[in-house]
Amino acid sequence: MSIILLLAVFVCFITLWISWRKRKMSIFQRYGIPGPKPNFLTGNLLEYNEKRNKCFDEWIEKYGNVVGFFFGGKPWVICRDLELVKHIQIKDFKSFLNRDFLLPDGGIPNNQMLKSLIFQNDEDWKISRNILSTSFSTAKLKMMSTLMFKPINIFLEKINKQKKSPFDIAKYYKKLTFDIIGRTAFGIQTNVQNEETSKFVQSIYGLLEVDSADLLSLLSICFPEMEPVPTYLRMILDRIRYVINYPSSRLAFDTCRQIVLSRKKSGYHPPDLLQIMIDAEGETDGVVKKLPTDNIVANAVLFMLAGYDTTSTMLAWCTYYLVKYPEKQEKIRQEINENIENNQQIEYADLSKLKYLDQIISETLRLRPVSAITINRICSEDFRYKNITIPKGVTVTIPAPSMHKDVNYWKDPENFDPDRFSCKTAGQIDQTIYQPFGAGPRGCIGMRMAQTVMKLTLANLIRSYKLEACGSLEAEEEFSLFIIRPKNGVIVKATAISS
Repeated sequence: MSIILLLAVFVCFITLWISWRKRKMSIFQRYGIPGPKPNFLTGNLLEYNEKRNKCFDEWIEKYGNVVGFFFGGKPWVICRDLELVKHIQIKDFKSFLNRDFLLPDGGIPNNQMLKSLIFQNDEDWKISRNILSTSFSTAKLKMMSTLMFKPINIFLEKINKQKKSPFDIAKYYKKLTFDIIGRTAFGIQTNVQNEETSKFVQSIYGLLEVDSADLLSLLSICFPEMEPVPTYLRMILDRIRYVINYPSSRLAFDTCRQIVLSRKKSGYHPPDLLQIMIDAEGETDGVVKKLPTDNIVANAVLFMLAGYDTTSTMLAWCTYYLVKYPEKQEKIRQEINENIENNQQIEYADLSKLKYLDQIISETLRLRPVSAITINRICSEDFRYKNITIPKGVTVTIPAPSMHKDVNYWKDPENFDPDRFSCKTAGQIDQTIYQPFGAGPRGCIGMRMAQTVMKLTLANLIRSYKLEACGSLEAEEEFSLFIIRPKNGVIVKATAISS
């Protein structure tokens, strides 16, 4: 009898779940938002995983500038209506304050990460943003830039040892940016450019490998009602790796905590981001506040993760275009030679003189932005716009890759044309359309830091070496959750330029 009762309860539960799931999957039909029909179990995730950014382009072309789809079991809206984008990111920001990271832990199996700026919500985010914004002022960036000189010089030495042989410069950029971020975020020398790879370094690398096609990620995304089980499983697996002394997120955070506590006890005050965060304070509601240790640790890890991967990827894509269009590379070299004396250290103050280099980076960011799901906001209440209502709890994503190549706003959008960002035309570009770092109050706080690293690296590299393409100039893309990398790297040959 008890077995029959249990079976009846199970059947009843499954029936109710199916009914609930069907109603959930029909939310866009009820709200009149067009979009592709979702699969009952996976939503539209399989199609997205197969086509990635192209998938959004196809849906926008078929259904219009506002499209409803299901990222697994989670309702999302693609918004390419520019006026609505302005409402979401700026005018009605209070209704779209928070971000969605697809997974409760953003793919990083450690609760400490939730203390970082990017994962914080509502008032906690406002307080942290207010304090941390002081860390990226012009004066602080100028101060931190001095920590970048040594890693860049090591990088140039490594390039010099290639002796005109073809090599993948993307791998060198990864080690360089990791070295720079290690020094600027923590004041530590990782020595990754000298082939030293500690478990701490391996642990940081591992935090970046999650993708929406991973098994536990699929469970979280397709069946969010199963949470927190998949998240706990990720944490358990990470704890096992830690216990058996394998690279893990726990090891990464423990190491970072030791660095922060050691710095607080010492009288050492280097000009790095860690010290700036320790010293930083902001005023909220008339009260001066400082960041707690947990938040400093989490944000230091965040800046290392976000800065390392995105910056190295953008440097790789910039180099891809510079070897594909050697005349543009030569134009940058001439600009550097005209504005900076030969053999003089290129410093932060010199970067403002390198206008064409800035144009190259801006155009690369247009053609190779982050993944289409990266810039997103969660709707905190039913939001009415014209004849559209975005339901509460739905995530709205701003498809930067699609907007960056929209023929309605860009002439020959597939072409690499840095002159779009010249002094004469840059002012005509709508920042709602062009937003490689997002827009509004929740735009990327480390934007200027990333640009500084890219400019210093490329300026030093191009002044010293002529880069030539080796092999195919057709770049295949490789996707992770939020980043799009050149799948096979960027194979080049470097020839030293005589001074």
